[in-house]
Parts: sequence; C-alpha cells; structure tokens
Amino acid sequence: MSASRLAKIGLKLAAYAVVALAFGYFLHALYSRLDDIPHIHWNARSMAAVVLSVAGTVFTILVTGYLWRALLKDHGVKLRPGKAMQIMAISQFGKYLPGNIGHFAGRAALGKAAGVPISATVNTVLVDILWHVGIGFAFAALALLTQSQILAEHLPDGLDVPQMAVITVVLLFLPWIGVTLLNRWLPALSRRLGGGHLISAPTLKTALVVGFLILLGLHTLGAMLKMQAVWLFGVSAGSYYTLTILYVASWVIGYVVPGSPGGVGVREAMMILLLTPVVGAGAAVGLSISMRLSNMLGDGVAFLLGLASRRWL
Repeated sequence: MSASRLAKIGLKLAAYAVVALAFGYFLHALYSRLDDIPHIHWNARSMAAVVLSVAGTVFTILVTGYLWRALLKDHGVKLRPGKAMQIMAISQFGKYLPGNIGHFAGRAALGKAAGVPISATVNTVLVDILWHVGIGFAFAALALLTQSQILAEHLPDGLDVPQMAVITVVLLFLPWIGVTLLNRWLPALSRRLGGGHLISAPTLKTALVVGFLILLGLHTLGAMLKMQAVWLFGVSAGSYYTLTILYVASWVIGYVVPGSPGGVGVREAMMILLLTPVVGAGAAVGLSISMRLSNMLGDGVAFLLGLASRRWL
C-alpha cells in the first residue's frame, strides 16, 4: 500500500475519532447537565423564537443561493436568482448524508440540469468554501482572543459597534486576498484544488457582495442564538456580538471536520465548550440542542419550498 494511501486512511480515521470524541462529549454533557437546562415556558414569545429561528435558517439558505449566483456571474454563467435559490434549497439537505458532501454533489447535479457547467460549479464551490472557512476562522480567532483569560486584560471589556464595523470590513476582503495570494504564490496547490486550473478569484465587486452575504448569514445565525437564549431559556447573559462570535467559531469547526453530516455532534460539543463560561452549562447544552433542531427544521422547510417551486421555476 502506498504512503499516500496510508496517509488518507490515517486522516480519515483521525476525523472519525474526532467526531466520535465530540459525540461522546456532547452526550456526556447532555446526561450530566440535563436537569440544569432552563425550563422553557411555552408562550407567544417562545413560539415566536421557534418560528423566527426556522425562518432565519431558510433565509440563510436563500442568501447562500444568491451568493452562488453572484460567483457564477464571474464565470459568464447567468442563472436566475430564483433558480439559484431553488437549487440551493433542495441540495442543502444533502449535507446530512454520510460524508458531508451530498449538498455539493446535489448542487452540481441540479446546476448541470439548469445549464451550469460542472467546472463552474466546482470552482464556485471551492471559492464558497474558502470564503466561509476564512471568515469562520477569523471569528474563531476573535472567540479565542475575547475568551482567553490570559489575553483578556489586554483587550476591551466587550466588542462595541465601531469595533465590529472595522472587523467586518477586514473580513469582507480577507478571503478574496487569500485566493489572490494562493494563485500567485502557490499556483500548484491552487491548480490541485481547482481540478487543474487556478481558482478564479472573484472581481472586487463580487468579492464585496459575497463577503457581505456571508457575514449577513452568519450574523443571522448569531441573532437566532441570542433570541433563543432570551426568549426560550430566559438567559440574558452574553451580548449579541459575543454569542455570534462563539457560535460562528463552533459552526466553522463542525463545517471543516469531515465525516460528520452537517457538523452534527461536533458543532454541539464546541457550543457547549465555548458558551458554558458565558451562559452557564445548562443553557449551553439547551442552546446546542435548540439551534440544531431549528437548523434541521429550517433545512427541511427550505427543501420542501425548493421542491414546490419547481412547478414554476
């Protein structure tokens, strides 16, 4: 057996081990903190939190569909906004299939049926992934900085609006700069990732649009988390900015770890680790479950809406 084959097997086993450990940690936290989860009082406000969270998940999927359309335009591929959103809504549910790549394969297949070349889909998916991971890891770095006791004394007490505005502007350009530098300084790696071709860096206009849409989607998820904390569990601890940073840090870890469909288990474990110091262990466990359920319900609603829209799109 070749060394490369052994390396791939080793990486796959390591990924499965990480997923297993994350699941184990989550189940242990759930079992040990089950009685500490704040009781949900079902009323108009808590029901609104559920409905708005599901709607928020659908919104992020539609935003991602429009984002994909913007990237395709740089490849000379014109796709109607409604069709791009429909394809994204239907294919996104595939992330729950084993391997965590079903949504990308589904996007390629549905896109091909709509006239999108496979090469354009592959390139835009790569840029999409790099952009999400780049911004996600930037949020993870912010989480590390803001939650580190060692660094806390050198940082402001909290991130206010002007600081977040500056950070947002930097994040808008960070992945675009990364793709440009990758093509210039590591062309062999870029061609390997791009299936023999350099990864196409979006135009500056597209980069601004894509960066803004990704941040809009991630901030929507942060708003959902804050709303669930207050309206579902009655927990007011933690500012919107703090919870958004910590959730996105959890999200990106679940996004990049292979072998976990939709990041299930990994994201929840990270949420418990990062949110416990802010909202308490019981609320962290409860929020990890409520966010997962609302995301899955939103994915299901988006899938059904996408199927229904095929009658006229």
